[in-house]
Amino acid sequence: MVNTIAADAAVPKVVPPGHGIDSGPEPNPTSPAVGSTAGQEEEDEGMPAIPQLVYGIAKGDREGKMNHHIPEIAWFHKIEDRSTANIRNVLELKDTERSERVLHITVSRKLRPITKLSGRTFLSAWWHIVVCHYALWGQNIHHRNVSPNNLMVYKTSDGRYIGVLIKFDFSSSPSGQECAGTVPFMAVELLTPGAIEGQTKHLYRHDAVSFIWVLTWVCLRYEDGKLLCTDRPLDEWLKVDIETCRKEKLDFLYQARYKAQPSSSHTGSWSIVQSSLGFVGLSYVVDRGTSLADAIVFETWLQKHIHRQSRCPRLIKGHSMTDVHFQVLSSAAICSKTRFLLSHCFSTFSASNQCDEI
Repeated sequence: MVNTIAADAAVPKVVPPGHGIDSGPEPNPTSPAVGSTAGQEEEDEGMPAIPQLVYGIAKGDREGKMNHHIPEIAWFHKIEDRSTANIRNVLELKDTERSERVLHITVSRKLRPITKLSGRTFLSAWWHIVVCHYALWGQNIHHRNVSPNNLMVYKTSDGRYIGVLIKFDFSSSPSGQECAGTVPFMAVELLTPGAIEGQTKHLYRHDAVSFIWVLTWVCLRYEDGKLLCTDRPLDEWLKVDIETCRKEKLDFLYQARYKAQPSSSHTGSWSIVQSSLGFVGLSYVVDRGTSLADAIVFETWLQKHIHRQSRCPRLIKGHSMTDVHFQVLSSAAICSKTRFLLSHCFSTFSASNQCDEI
């Protein structure tokens, strides 16, 4: 069975490497023996290089960060005569060998969309995938297409839900620089004409912020595992072009998010969204033109906020962003000049924007 139903009501636009915009749906496996189709980098024999490498790395995982958090492949088949090189040859296009991709069919175990979960169960599965993705990035596997459709779960015999990262067909080695991703969840730095043409290197911070956008998206648009039927926030992100989507996301980052309200089943995660997006917004101001170390991005954009909530079941009311966040920044390996600028930004920012939920 091949299921190509999108996880949201409308299908987000996808930027495949070297192929512009594609609005086709992404696979969303939901049956016991699920098949998915994907175009992946050409290989001489067997499974494509990146997915094969992923499974090899995961099998050797002894810490539990990757093992059980990627799909278990039951069957794989390659359809060679449908490669992009052949299609370009028929159409008499130039650069027929550029980013050549071949159609593959993959059968894996039953998985469910992560959007079916709510509350701490959802947040736990989301964090499984964040950690798996970061561990794979450290092994030079760069996913580059973090979106709700690619975050799945399965249920264990004892009732736990385990997060699974799927769709490695846009993944690359560190040398890969072609732009890829699902537009509403891509970092704003990648939503520029130059980046779409492959002039911007895809960094870990770009995938990290995609996880935050996914968390934002689910908190605002899903309730009790179901997509809201009316008055869905962020619908315009699905309808506009790339440049307009970039502007919409920046507006949300610096203004609209303070008025946004999560659904009742995701209120517990909203504090993480707000604090994580606060760091992202500040990085665009303070670290413009610089590249933060992956470890600092993982710690200060993601890990600290998850750990803070796990230590404090209740939300902390009435504290400004300065009070809550600057201690975290001070503990990271950030130069004194950057800490001074961040402190100034927090002080200025918090004077006009008291945060009720941190």
